Amino acid sequence: SIPTLEKKDVYLAQLHRIANAELRYEHAIKLCLSISKDLGCRFPRGRVTGLMKALVSVCRTVKMVKQTPVEVLESLSIATNPSKLAMMSIMNRLSEWAYIAGEKHICLFLLTITKAVQMTLTHGLFEWSSVAYANIGWLSLFLMGDVDTAQHAGECALQMKERCGSEAGRARTFLDLHVFIFHHVKPLHLFSKPLLEGCQSGMRSGEKAHAMWCLLFHVVLLYMTGKPLKSIEEQCQVCIYHMVELKEEEQASCLRMYWQLFLNLMGSSNSTVELKGKAMEENDRTFTDPSHASFVVAKIFASSHFGEYELGAHLVIKEGAKRILKLKGGVIHAMTFLFHRSLCMYAMARKNKTKKKKYMAQAKRFHKELTDSLKNKNPNVRHYASLLDAEYAALKRKKNQDNYVRKLYTDTITMSARGGYVHDAALAHERFADFLLNESGDIQEAKYHIERAIQRYTDWGAMGIVKHLNNKYQYVFAKSSNH
Repeated sequence: SIPTLEKKDVYLAQLHRIANAELRYEHAIKLCLSISKDLGCRFPRGRVTGLMKALVSVCRTVKMVKQTPVEVLESLSIATNPSKLAMMSIMNRLSEWAYIAGEKHICLFLLTITKAVQMTLTHGLFEWSSVAYANIGWLSLFLMGDVDTAQHAGECALQMKERCGSEAGRARTFLDLHVFIFHHVKPLHLFSKPLLEGCQSGMRSGEKAHAMWCLLFHVVLLYMTGKPLKSIEEQCQVCIYHMVELKEEEQASCLRMYWQLFLNLMGSSNSTVELKGKAMEENDRTFTDPSHASFVVAKIFASSHFGEYELGAHLVIKEGAKRILKLKGGVIHAMTFLFHRSLCMYAMARKNKTKKKKYMAQAKRFHKELTDSLKNKNPNVRHYASLLDAEYAALKRKKNQDNYVRKLYTDTITMSARGGYVHDAALAHERFADFLLNESGDIQEAKYHIERAIQRYTDWGAMGIVKHLNNKYQYVFAKSSNH
């Protein structure tokens, strides 16, 4: 006989136990729907009907967000209605668990986000409004490819979180914005601080899952920006220890993939492209979508760095991982993944002349995505697109065009080095040397760029790659010494 509203805190504790402790997401979703119904908020039944209504709702809500003036958002008061506060708390949890539960509940995930945004614009700011705005920004990017709206919604989310002053939802807001949206418009070197702040905030507010995801992507960011491998590897050990202590096994499993990659690159493992050693054994793994995406990314990076281009070109990627690694709406390092994937394809087109057209067609598809992103003012893909431009020009060059190709490679090296991407500059030296050896026959110039690649990889701490290059190009050093 006790009203649902008065039992809110009991329900929230029960939901936390069911979903976060027992991982019974289906049961938690059913309970959320029952509570929502009692609070006066119904969701459509039926997968087809529900999905159609959800997609329409997303389109309308995105339009609403675009048309709402900033002055209106700034004038919103803090919501105080107990029933609406309870509903927003339930919907925030429902959206998260519907997403985790998979495609079966995709319409619920979409509808909870749009309802939360609409409630914010109608009833004022809630502590979870910033999460709703971050999510609608992500959806506008993932479903519509709309970078401008995603950025606008993201900036609004940050303002909302600052105005509310609540710790709740800060970790998730910072995670969603800096892993899924802002890397399309802001330089990566600005991201470490907010990701670490998200981690700290999540630990204070009890959102430990989001805190550990922030920590994982902080480590990935260190790799992307070319920080020394030794310090990254040390952080991996510390982060995994905390993840295991907090029983966040999904994040720990994903980070182990990258940890083993770093060990391979450093030469601290007997493996190169196999993720096998101190951190993990790839043959003993059962993959979820996130861990499979991490596995594929680590394998592609290893294949590209160690010159196993055929392996990188032919890796099988499951549908769930493909969504995570989509450039628009995917994770922050999807752009790095696409770069290395395209590079492996171009390298195989140069190596395997009989299948050149096939490899080039696939490479050009990924290359175009990065070029389009660059045209959309993404500041983080310029050096990726530049190296791929050089690879494409090397394959398509005609007589007397060697100087043009050389200039493209040289520009890429300069651009990468100036941006602090020491590992990408080393890779550009390596690919330039391959062109000089196999296409131009310029052994002396090739030797110089191999040596520069080795020096830059040494500076990065990638002694595994240094050993690989010394073995691979031993004949070049021997020939040049004879001359």
